[in-house]
Amino acid sequence: MHRTQLLIPPALHRRAADAARARGLSLGSLVRDALTEYLARPGGAEPDDAAVEEVLLAAPFDDPTPDASLSADVDHHLYGAPRRNRARRRR
Repeated sequence: MHRTQLLIPPALHRRAADAARARGLSLGSLVRDALTEYLARPGGAEPDDAAVEEVLLAAPFDDPTPDASLSADVDHHLYGAPRRNRARRRR
């Protein structure tokens, strides 16, 4: 095997670690399994046109309980950066 270092966002790491734990696997095993499955897709891992269109042309998602801090803390939500406005978060 080759040792490979991957940089992934903290939220994705948490989700992957939780999924691995739920399946009784190591994180490395989960990543290997997912990569194997991804590369086994028809077309050499490229999503088919119908799948792409389904995502791109889907109706906009309307969140019934939006997070009021989303726009102020976009870097936190996307990249795990510290929150900008903690006072607003406490409400």
